[in-house]
Amino acid sequence: MIRVQGLHKSYGMQQVLKGVDLTLQKGKVLVIIGPSGSGKTTLLRCLNLLEMPDKGSLQLGSVSLIFQEGSKLPTKEVLNLRKQTGMVFQSFNLFPHLTALRNITEAQITVQRRRRNDAEQRARQLLENVGLADKADFYPSNLSGGQQQRVAIARAMAMEPEVMLFDEPTSALDPELVGEVLKVIKQLAAEGMTMVIVTHLMRFAAEVADHVILMDEGLIVEEGPPHDVFHNPKSSRAQQFLNMLAE
Repeated sequence: MIRVQGLHKSYGMQQVLKGVDLTLQKGKVLVIIGPSGSGKTTLLRCLNLLEMPDKGSLQLGSVSLIFQEGSKLPTKEVLNLRKQTGMVFQSFNLFPHLTALRNITEAQITVQRRRRNDAEQRARQLLENVGLADKADFYPSNLSGGQQQRVAIARAMAMEPEVMLFDEPTSALDPELVGEVLKVIKQLAAEGMTMVIVTHLMRFAAEVADHVILMDEGLIVEEGPPHDVFHNPKSSRAQQFLNMLAE
């Protein structure tokens, strides 16, 4: 489960998050939408402390943290939280000098102290799950963007996270490659993986989400089940945003 209360984040004088509250139950999918600069990605990155909140609290699984301006969290607490999350970025972030198989095995060996044979066995199973069993020995430069992103998902899953975080996972892909990545994410949702997804694809959001939040200027301005948010928004800002997308 994820619980966020009163989360604030600023960069200098610019307030990016202005007191965000949200709750997500285990096994559910939260999709975050909103215009550019609304704070979507910053909120996502705060969930695994790639960005350190200035104020507020965060509970993720068994880890509970309180943030206060001017204070620094112990490294052990940061690592404990990050162990529970898997992050998939826009730009894949694969190691170019490692094969798909080794991209998935290395963290298992160095972080989780798994034996290489066990790590490779799990990596091959995950590659099969994402439809890339025959690409184990390929380097990222020999894979399409969609294939690289699927390897990145498999790499994140190899660490057995409690929560998967996706930051615009299809934005760097050619349109014809988007579907293969969305298929994998839908499969994870069907298997009960807890996920938080930032996306600009409204149809995908409607299909995969249990709960949708719309952010604007660092605040949640609309939230609810997908049907309610997309077809019966209550706030004028949500109506304006969705009408603009429909034009």
